[in-house]
Amino acid sequence: MKKIILIGLVCIGLSGCSLAKAVIAPFKPTQTAIPQQTEKSKNKVTCKGEYKLDENGRMVYCSKGFYNYETSFSEKERRMSIKERIIQFFDKLIGWSFWIVVGLVIFAPGLLGFVFGRIIEGVFGIGTKAFKQVSTAIQKVKDTNPALIDALEKSTDTDVRAWIDDFKKKNGIK
Repeated sequence: MKKIILIGLVCIGLSGCSLAKAVIAPFKPTQTAIPQQTEKSKNKVTCKGEYKLDENGRMVYCSKGFYNYETSFSEKERRMSIKERIIQFFDKLIGWSFWIVVGLVIFAPGLLGFVFGRIIEGVFGIGTKAFKQVSTAIQKVKDTNPALIDALEKSTDTDVRAWIDDFKKKNGIK
């Protein structure tokens, strides 16, 4: 396990920006178009006293403090190609895969331990509880009915008897 963690850290350290690209890919919005041409323009017109213009010089009369400030922005976009869309899809897929693996590494051991613990508790917990109740009942009845003890000893072998004796010692049953 230590070697796997060490190899993982070395791979992450040597992967550079490609890992950052994969990690943030699921959280980036999906693009459908890319800017191809951008035009920005600023226009400032002032006048302090008489003015006339036109024939595409505009303004057409002012007479004192006229002020106009314009900015415009225009962007032409192109549709993304199939190749770019496929690359974007796989980038997101790799990013989600990374986060799923991280989640599994963090949460799977605890979850598996919880599930196996519940299974073992269910299988062996009920069995030991039942065995404890039966052995307590046998201990109470053995003085009044010795034939029961003889029948139990005949039906069990030495390994089972040793295990029963050990169980009685661990659980404080006489």
